[in-house]
Amino acid sequence: MGFVRVVAKQFQLGGWAILVLLALIIFFSYFPGRSGPFLGDDYPNIIDNNGIALENLNEQGLASAWSANTSGPFKRPIASLSFAINYYLFGQHFNPSAFKLTNIGIHIANSFLVFFLGCQLFSTAAPTYPAGKLAFVAALIWALHPLQLTSVLYVVQRMNSMATMFMLAGFLVFLKGRLQLEKPSGIILMVLGCVLGAGLGSLCKENALLLPLLIFVTELTLLPAIPPVSRFKVNAYYAATAILPALFGSLYLLTHPDYILNGYLSREFDLPERLMTQSRVLFYYLGLLLYPDNTELSLAHDDFTLSKGLLQPIETLAAIAGILGLIGFAIHSCWHKKYRFSSFAILWFFVGQAMESTIFPLELVYEHRNYLPSIGVVFALVVLSYQALAGRIGKGLLNTLYAGIVGSLALATYTRASVWSNLDSFSYFEVRNHPGSVRANSAYANNLELRRGPNAETYQYYLNASKLNEFEVSTLIEMFKELNRLIYFHGSGNDKNDVVLPVSYDDPLILDGRYMEALRDLVHREIIRRVVYRSHPLRTMDSIRSAATCLINGDYECKTIAAYVLEWADAALAQPNFTDKPIMHLIKAKVYLTQGNAEKTHREMDKALELDPNRMYLHAEKAYLFIALEQYDTAEQVIRHAESLGVVNGFDAKEFQKLRDAIAYKKSLVQGQRP
Repeated sequence: MGFVRVVAKQFQLGGWAILVLLALIIFFSYFPGRSGPFLGDDYPNIIDNNGIALENLNEQGLASAWSANTSGPFKRPIASLSFAINYYLFGQHFNPSAFKLTNIGIHIANSFLVFFLGCQLFSTAAPTYPAGKLAFVAALIWALHPLQLTSVLYVVQRMNSMATMFMLAGFLVFLKGRLQLEKPSGIILMVLGCVLGAGLGSLCKENALLLPLLIFVTELTLLPAIPPVSRFKVNAYYAATAILPALFGSLYLLTHPDYILNGYLSREFDLPERLMTQSRVLFYYLGLLLYPDNTELSLAHDDFTLSKGLLQPIETLAAIAGILGLIGFAIHSCWHKKYRFSSFAILWFFVGQAMESTIFPLELVYEHRNYLPSIGVVFALVVLSYQALAGRIGKGLLNTLYAGIVGSLALATYTRASVWSNLDSFSYFEVRNHPGSVRANSAYANNLELRRGPNAETYQYYLNASKLNEFEVSTLIEMFKELNRLIYFHGSGNDKNDVVLPVSYDDPLILDGRYMEALRDLVHREIIRRVVYRSHPLRTMDSIRSAATCLINGDYECKTIAAYVLEWADAALAQPNFTDKPIMHLIKAKVYLTQGNAEKTHREMDKALELDPNRMYLHAEKAYLFIALEQYDTAEQVIRHAESLGVVNGFDAKEFQKLRDAIAYKKSLVQGQRP
């Protein structure tokens, strides 16, 4: 008896057996990745976010965790709270294994929901097919597909997996109501499922707002005909939850184009270029779904070629035609009630990508964007393969085929999870598989620095990254700091009189003191040029802030960089479209504080608050500066003024309390020194 046949038999005996088996297979496939490090956006959202460091399960601590994140219009508070509870329950320290194991648990829960959803949809749309068996296979294929790994082992993408969890749970509640319209509770469950699924999901990540449209897609393709007696209330339901919100949202964007277009001021592509590129990206995603090559999969896909025109590259026009053709086919099939699962897969996938792969000025390619959209594709592939093969081959051979697919995906995910199990293997395979990626080169250089200390190979990888994208400044700043490290260790007494000084920032590295100092100045000039030209504002801000922090902490490679940091900040302030000028003024204030220049410190801090007076973070930083200057009463006045503005959230209140504790402690030290 084949693998799937045994599972189907177990499912008939008891539902728990199949769920336990599903959980175990998924858990052990992802288990090697539990020991991997925090990466990328984990740091600003979790590690460096004071609101996540939950110390007490009291009102203030929970309120702080709830409001700790600033991503997106809704700030994603449920995801933020989950990170904080993770921190609290596992020893109150940032243990990546605890966070990753929690993510694996959420992914297993989602696989259960996919299984239950498959059982419902398969039994409804294809009642003669073995719904439990196909749903189990579909849940395994979806959950074990290596394309899902970044939604699981990249901790910050819990925002994505939790949003999916609420969406799927809401969908199942909706289905319960939709399939029992004859009962008074039917329409109530439909509304509750949609509203709660989209509402709670959007507090994890905003793309949960697509749930009503996904439900509508399912209605058009797979659900049974609406009884005449219920037609009015069901039509009213879809008008209220899907059609009218979509129309109002579209109308708002049409009448407020700056909401979208302003985001492109800080990108190296415009709206038409993004739309053209996304047409190719969507087929790239489908290719990875159908053939998950681990050498193609990556955390960073910033090496994806931008479409500059319909024929640049030529695949752009073909991709646009392909998308229009698929959507046209799906709509035609819906109208004639044919090819139901094919239509469902097409419309589910494209609607699921509608927020992150269309007009919004996001980065171009991320694998986690397929976490939810891939469900429809997997459902269709499983049903269509069963339809094509069930009458032509025996059950044993069909079960073996399914088992082979599941096994190969499990092995691919286990292998990829093993690569993610430590920083060395992760950074090596990222840059090996994507040598044209700025982020992969930077990550590998950073890991080399951590393992070897200052070295020429690290510098070379930072240089490679800097040349891949002329909008990129962060790699140049890392080059600058690496040169300072190399000068510190190799510069003294090693000068050679016959060395010809460099003329460009990307000239080869020579371990000679005078040469490296000249090269550092050229790197500095290139930083200024790129910042003024049009760099990535967020990454530029983060890298300049990191350099300022290095200076403030007194790290040896940054002791002499104050003047350079001030020039970088001034260059950012001179760029008309730089998105966070208040932070640049704050950085300048901190640098001036390290130089003992109180007047300029206050001036820059006031400029920051003048630009963004309701930003509590800036008020907290101003109070901190007064504490550093031992002006405790003035620091308290700053805090009270901030609180009087009426926009303090839980996170802000916690930060202000920490500042007041610091003031009390400093005052006690002063009083203790008095005779």
